Amino acid sequence: MDKTLASHDLVNEEALKAIVKNQLLHSSEHDFKEGSKTSEPPNAGWKLKQDNKEYRVMYREGPQGTPFHSLLVEGYIDGAVDVCLCVSWEASLYKKWWPQFTIPTFKVVASKCLQKIRVGEQIALVRMKLSWPLSAREAVVHYFEVEYFQDGLLIVLLNSISDSENFDESTYGLTDDRTPELKDTVRIDVVGGFAVQQVTPDRSYFR
Repeated sequence: MDKTLASHDLVNEEALKAIVKNQLLHSSEHDFKEGSKTSEPPNAGWKLKQDNKEYRVMYREGPQGTPFHSLLVEGYIDGAVDVCLCVSWEASLYKKWWPQFTIPTFKVVASKCLQKIRVGEQIALVRMKLSWPLSAREAVVHYFEVEYFQDGLLIVLLNSISDSENFDESTYGLTDDRTPELKDTVRIDVVGGFAVQQVTPDRSYFR
């Protein structure tokens, strides 16, 4: 996966824009905007929390001056790339496979797709219950998929839509009244994504 993610098509801004543009043209006629960030080594500054033959979990504090904490999980999945994408893409299935803990409490109590914008792009709501005295948390997340089938790779970018952000209905096809906040629930921000690459016909690697 490191070799694929470091390939010219995925690190060169113009090449990456061309991939995204071609993908959008196949799914809609809408205008679009792209942005890029400088890539970094996959293990830069991470603290190892768990490591075994199937997966690895790492943590680090977010960029200085921000409220973010960063988690990185990578490992193997028993399933083809398309199966992995379908499971991770379907918000209604999150309660079936996300970790659910009693002590300390962590449970996905609600998850649903709010708006399907086009093929490979959607907005979903995920709400989680946490241990007392923490209140419940929720995130309204914008998903965007990038396909790089030359090396059997799929990338899904995740960015939350903040409650303080003005909804642009022409962009999202979604208005603020579609995502009302519940009492005693805090809306959080999420920035990140995941990549899945085929290893064998029935086994994939994810990060």
